[in-house]
Amino acid sequence: MSEANNETTVSMNTNETPAVTTKDRNNAWSFESLRSLALIFLAVFAIRWSIASPYHVPTASMEPTIKVGDRLLAWKLAYNFKFPFTDWVVGSWGTPKRGDIIVFKFPNDPDIDYVKRVVAVGGDDVAVVDNVLYVNGKAQQLTDLNSDRSILNDIEDDKDIKLLFRENLEGTDHWVMHNKPTAYRPASNYPAGETAHRVPEGFVFVVGDNRDSSSDSRIWGDVPLDYVRGKAMFVIWSIFSPRDGSWWQLRLSRFGHSLNG
Repeated sequence: MSEANNETTVSMNTNETPAVTTKDRNNAWSFESLRSLALIFLAVFAIRWSIASPYHVPTASMEPTIKVGDRLLAWKLAYNFKFPFTDWVVGSWGTPKRGDIIVFKFPNDPDIDYVKRVVAVGGDDVAVVDNVLYVNGKAQQLTDLNSDRSILNDIEDDKDIKLLFRENLEGTDHWVMHNKPTAYRPASNYPAGETAHRVPEGFVFVVGDNRDSSSDSRIWGDVPLDYVRGKAMFVIWSIFSPRDGSWWQLRLSRFGHSLNG
C-alpha cells in the first residue's frame, strides 16, 4: 500500500508545471526578447510623437482653464500627421482655429513646449484695449462672473487680485482672468503705439487665459504653424499642492475634464 501511494505521488508530480530554470531566465534576455522590448518602446515613443502625448502644466498662465498640476492630453493628429521623430508633415487636414488650445514649440527655444490659446490666425488684426480683446476690429464679449469664484478655490496664483470672466472668442466660450486695475497695475493694452497687430500668414497669435500672468505672443511674437505640436483636448488627471504645506490633493473633478470651452 505504501509503494502504491509513492507511485501515485510520483505520477502526479510529473504532471506539475516545472520550475523556471536558469536557461529560461537567460532566454528572457535573449536577442529576440530584447528586440521585442525595443520595438515596444519604439512604438510607444512613435505614438507620443505623432498621435497623442501627455503634458504636465507647471505654470499658471492658462488658469483657471488649465490649472497648475494638470496633466493634459494633446492630440497630435488634430491638424496633421508628422512622421515619427521628425517634423516632416506626411498629411495635413487643417490649421489651428481661433479658440483652440494648442501645444507648440516655444519660438525662442524650440526645445521647450508651451500651451496657450489661439486668439488670432494668419491675416487677422489683433489688439487688446483696456483688457478687452479685439480681433479684426471686433470686441470679444466679456461676461463678469465674480459672483461665483468657486473655480478659483484650488489655485494659488494671486487669486485675490484676479477678476474672473467668461470670454466669447468667435463662438468659443472660455474662462479669462485679469488683474484688478490699480494705479500701479493699469489695465492691459496691446500693442503699444499701434492700432492693431497683423498676424502674418503661416502663423498664429497665442495668449494665456490668465491674461496678466502669461508670457505669450504679446511679448515674444507669433508662432509658426510648423511649430504646433497638437491640440490640447482634456485633462487626464490633476494634483494640487496647497501653499499652507498640507498634503498633495487629487483634483478628482478634473479627471477627464474637457478643454474645449
